[in-house]
Amino acid sequence: MPTLLLEQSRQGHVRCDLRLIVPLCLTAVNPLLAGAEQLTTEPESNSSTDQAVPDFSIFDSAAEESSPGGGMGGRQATSPLRVTLAHEVSYKVEEPQFVVKNRSSLRVEYSKYVLDNFYVQLDGKATGFWGEDHRHDAEGEDFLVSQAYVQTSFGRTAIRAGFQSLPWGESILAPITDEVSPRDNRELFNFNLEELRIGQPMLVVDQFSGWGSVSMFFNPRASFNRNPERGTAYSFDRFRYQPEVSGETDLSEYGASWRKTFTRGDITFMTASLIDNDYALRMNDDGTVSRERVRFSMNGFSFNYAFSDFVLRGEAAWKSKLPFNTAEMQIVERDAIEAYLGLEYSVSSTLTLSVEGINQHVSDWSAEVASAPRDSQSLLVTLTKLLMHEDLNIQVMNFYTQPGNSNLAILQTTYDWNDNLRFGFNVVYPYTRDEQAGLWNVRDQKQVALKVQYQF
Repeated sequence: MPTLLLEQSRQGHVRCDLRLIVPLCLTAVNPLLAGAEQLTTEPESNSSTDQAVPDFSIFDSAAEESSPGGGMGGRQATSPLRVTLAHEVSYKVEEPQFVVKNRSSLRVEYSKYVLDNFYVQLDGKATGFWGEDHRHDAEGEDFLVSQAYVQTSFGRTAIRAGFQSLPWGESILAPITDEVSPRDNRELFNFNLEELRIGQPMLVVDQFSGWGSVSMFFNPRASFNRNPERGTAYSFDRFRYQPEVSGETDLSEYGASWRKTFTRGDITFMTASLIDNDYALRMNDDGTVSRERVRFSMNGFSFNYAFSDFVLRGEAAWKSKLPFNTAEMQIVERDAIEAYLGLEYSVSSTLTLSVEGINQHVSDWSAEVASAPRDSQSLLVTLTKLLMHEDLNIQVMNFYTQPGNSNLAILQTTYDWNDNLRFGFNVVYPYTRDEQAGLWNVRDQKQVALKVQYQF
């Protein structure tokens, strides 16, 4: 949904700005921050057809998706337990130069059929921040459980209950329909959506049939995005908050989707009543800021269509009663229409090009809405090349968003030494000359990063 990004301008007043392209604005300003989208997702298959779903058939796909980041080079795990050890270092190369990340992590995943009729999925990660890491003093360590649920099925019905995240939509630029799960926004250049989604207690029921599949979810108590802690590299929040959170008292969320798969593609329709993943903010007379929980409704659809060497993807959503801010930082409600379209071209089996764009429109916009323009656009161009028997993956991306005229160039590489050991090297280069742009506060955060990951 539209995310209000509030930043402190050089003149000392609060300026709000609606941003479309989430990676460009991720943690660039505070306190309301957009969530980054995964930039390395492999295309979904578009050649499947609807068929009868026997007991536990959907567990097969669930087990495959449990591997971190798609696993090492797409290789399948043979054990129900998977452990991943990683160390990551990043360095800011523009003055002032310093180490940004220096951290080690342990991720444990477990997926297994039990008692003949149940499937268990667990996914947890512990991270320790070393002395030079920007989150060391503020946090020290971090523990996050993204999945912990039990699933069973009978006939054409599957039921999943427990701690889980629920991905919707097709866009990797911004959450158009992917609004159910909140995100971890504490890092600037984390583009792995699998790591960004935060799990919530949830009940999900899937019903399969020849005319499509229906999925329904219920979340008894919504969670919220996690934003940078004070004292970390990407915290620009200087507000003083009231301790109490007001607004909506019923924090339950619920919704449903219907998906139909065809020979060359699929289409999904979605509807949901949700709590905004970010708090709405209101300035008080004493200079403090109140946080408010806001409910909104969303109706949308997404689709995939494959033809020749191309894959066309799209989605759109109508979101009603979204919170925006006036110049005095009071809350007004407006509807928004968001649309995404992406085209991917497979030049060869090892070379892929894609272009994706988003437009976000605020309905009934007026000058009173100081936190958002009437329309905002963003564009992503990506080139992906596989080398060395597909063990080396090189990806070059460029994001552009306006108004604000921001650019973010990214080089991401991974090399699978073997089935267990992976090396990664990334370069990020934000650029803008516009003081009103979402990247202004982090325009000097030009970084190189190294990561070593061992999985067994």
